[in-house]
Amino acid sequence: MNQDAKQVVLIKSSPKMTEESTSGLLTDKLENLMKTERLEIYRINVRKSLIQGKTEADFEAMLKADALVFVFPLYVFCLPGMLMRFLQDYYAFGLNRPDRKKTRVYAVVNCGFTEAGINQEAVRVIKSFSQKTNYDFRFGIMIGGGGLLLGAQEAPFMKKTMTELGNSLKQIVYDIKNCPDDRVENISITMNFPRRLYHFMGNRGWFSMAKKNGLQKKDLYRKPYERYTD
Repeated sequence: MNQDAKQVVLIKSSPKMTEESTSGLLTDKLENLMKTERLEIYRINVRKSLIQGKTEADFEAMLKADALVFVFPLYVFCLPGMLMRFLQDYYAFGLNRPDRKKTRVYAVVNCGFTEAGINQEAVRVIKSFSQKTNYDFRFGIMIGGGGLLLGAQEAPFMKKTMTELGNSLKQIVYDIKNCPDDRVENISITMNFPRRLYHFMGNRGWFSMAKKNGLQKKDLYRKPYERYTD
């Protein structure tokens, strides 16, 4: 790595194993923008890091970074469990290290809900992690209706949303490169798509998935751990 260049660690935290993910798409977009600005990039896939035993090498890269960018989907209104474990292990790893920097931290969170604000709690957790590790949390990008990004990003109705998303990602890059001191509010991005139609399409996807797994539509509405009475 060029020691004169800002060093950035992109931390993709989608629990998906093989299929494409919105988090992967967003991480790719960030990496392309950062390469244009000649930032040095180290990329982490949290799932692979944990499974392949790479956490120590990844934690070392994080300790040396000028900026950390966490990119992940909302799971049960917060962070995916594997990311929570990753953060806890990193905190323990670097707790007494004298070589830690005053690293800048960013969060890019997407959810399946149409309301981007539902991601607020997840961003707050990353901010709390930053405070605990004496890092500088800058801001988060909260994306509602993130599932549309993979299949519809080229559609005409997505043009405005993709422009807003691109500008928001560029703001992360600008903030890392120029290190301004002024605070930045979290950014909310909502898909320009009819809410009712979005929910209808989402429900059809759940019904199709249930059928593939030998379930009926009514099974999707059962309460967790509910005893079967029929």
